[in-house]
Amino acid sequence: MGTRVEYFDIWQAGYGGASVAIYAAGTSTLLSVYSNEALTTAAANPQTLQTMSQGGRNFGKFANPVYVGASYELSINGTDRTGVIYVPLTTLDDEDASSAQVTAAGSATPHYLYDIVARNIDVMDSGVFLPTNSPSASASTNNATIVAAIGKASALGGGVVRAPAGTYAYTSLSLPANVLLRGQGRGVTTLQSQTAGKTITFSGAAAGLAELTLDGVSKLADSIGVFSKAKNETRFRNVMLKRFETCLSAQGGRRADWVDLYIDNAITGASLKGDHAASSGADGEEFRYNKWAGGLVTNCTTAGVHLGFVDRQCWHNAINDVGFENNTGTAMKITGARWTDLGGCWWTGNTTDLEVEDGSDTTLVAQNSVVGLHISDFIISGAISLTGKCQDVIFERGEFASGTYTLSTVGNTILVKDCTESSTVTLAGNDATQWMRERSCLGDAPGSTGVTTDNVATEAWSYDLAPGERVIVEAKIIANGRNRDMYATYHIERAAHRPGSTLAYDNQTVNFTKGSILTGYTSGATARIIGDTDGGATGTLVLRDISGEFVDDETITDAAGGTALANGVMAHQNAALLDSALVSLKTASETNSAYATTFDVTAAKVRIMVTGDTAETVEWTVSAIVTSG
Repeated sequence: MGTRVEYFDIWQAGYGGASVAIYAAGTSTLLSVYSNEALTTAAANPQTLQTMSQGGRNFGKFANPVYVGASYELSINGTDRTGVIYVPLTTLDDEDASSAQVTAAGSATPHYLYDIVARNIDVMDSGVFLPTNSPSASASTNNATIVAAIGKASALGGGVVRAPAGTYAYTSLSLPANVLLRGQGRGVTTLQSQTAGKTITFSGAAAGLAELTLDGVSKLADSIGVFSKAKNETRFRNVMLKRFETCLSAQGGRRADWVDLYIDNAITGASLKGDHAASSGADGEEFRYNKWAGGLVTNCTTAGVHLGFVDRQCWHNAINDVGFENNTGTAMKITGARWTDLGGCWWTGNTTDLEVEDGSDTTLVAQNSVVGLHISDFIISGAISLTGKCQDVIFERGEFASGTYTLSTVGNTILVKDCTESSTVTLAGNDATQWMRERSCLGDAPGSTGVTTDNVATEAWSYDLAPGERVIVEAKIIANGRNRDMYATYHIERAAHRPGSTLAYDNQTVNFTKGSILTGYTSGATARIIGDTDGGATGTLVLRDISGEFVDDETITDAAGGTALANGVMAHQNAALLDSALVSLKTASETNSAYATTFDVTAAKVRIMVTGDTAETVEWTVSAIVTSG
């Protein structure tokens, strides 16, 4: 395609009838010019401009559009000459561009064009590479072709090796430093290997896979989809690893950057260990500062992901926004790992969602016990097992949807902060009391502010108690006068509770069991039974952990077999303050007129009330934390 010579496309003053010669840039050689963009119809060179007079001045322009296929200069009447006008680069056919440099729009840094092109290597340019549905397909031939392409990228210090769409067999590969093997999309490009051993090894820093599926086909014994040992900054981008005995094995490594990594149908999905690897050359290391963001771990039979200390630290790692679904083994196992962050993850359909334990080597107890596990913004709907040191284990802003949570010989309190627990959650184990709930009134920075007037008590803060809930509220309050130099500060605590809701029943045929979950046959409502006044065929249940509302005359049953008919609907009880109260700090600027701050209750709420002095404007701030049980 040609480039249009635009300067004389419009009338230019002073050039009526001028002769315009079009030279090849930097020469005195006339260019071939054309009257069409396809450069097939020749035009005159020089061109004589048309003439138009207006207002005593003459103007000139081309009679018809003029096109050229190379950079050019214009000479007008043999005297005036423009500078070089460059045409856009559209092809390098027959050109030597080995020294050409290009600069991206918005950048000031030039790059050699050769490097850009050479570092993108198509597998198909390196040998025979046939899909599995081809009669001549060969895993060994395909493997040799990929190896050749990888070698080209490695010789340049790194690059992208591109594989086409389709399903291709291979045997085993090694990806050296800075080489990325890239397909056309996860599920679009599939590489299949039925090798008993490591099928892809990251042998250098910053090696990786992108936009493809790696398939082991039959979970062959000892097969490993991707293996790395002490390699840093490894990469995954939108990759599926499936049907290997172990899909991903890392014996140490740092600063990995994995985005949208999917693992499916394995014995062990990902084994991520701090491992010296003495049995294989003793050159492993810590597994540290690694990030995995996005993806799924599904259908693993032993462990979905196992983060663990073997004989080196496994610490400061983050797995965020990854789902664990339908794993018949333990979805996430943490053995002696420290300062692990699991944010935005979800667990559903697994036999065991989470297992936390110390390492087994008692000589390394100072290093291989679990410290600093933070799980936030989550959904857990299966079993949890916690044992060992469990120092600074925190669940925050999450939903415990169901499951039995077993705490056995737990060395420290498990903090459950601002989380919800359904009525089907059960705590078990000899240390179930280590499960400590805490709820802040307004998230991470709990508090409220406001203004009141004179001596009318004003609600400064409140918290709704669920039926059967007990709380301790700790609050710090500052009250300042606006129209008087007066203040008061308080640091106060108070306990409160709300009795469980009651539900009468009749036509009882089997007794109910305290602690069991009650279900309404018609409403689908559920609740935990914490009390039962049993009069035989009739009685009254006390309920907490309530979900939904029971309806009159529906059949109600518990998990232990108790059954009756609901006699009316639930009666929800009001909150009440408990006797315990502690004023740990109280100061005021004036003894007889300090602003009063008190707790009270109304309906389901526990409240903090602030009262000013007569005819005064008072501004107050409250910071409160609720510990709930």
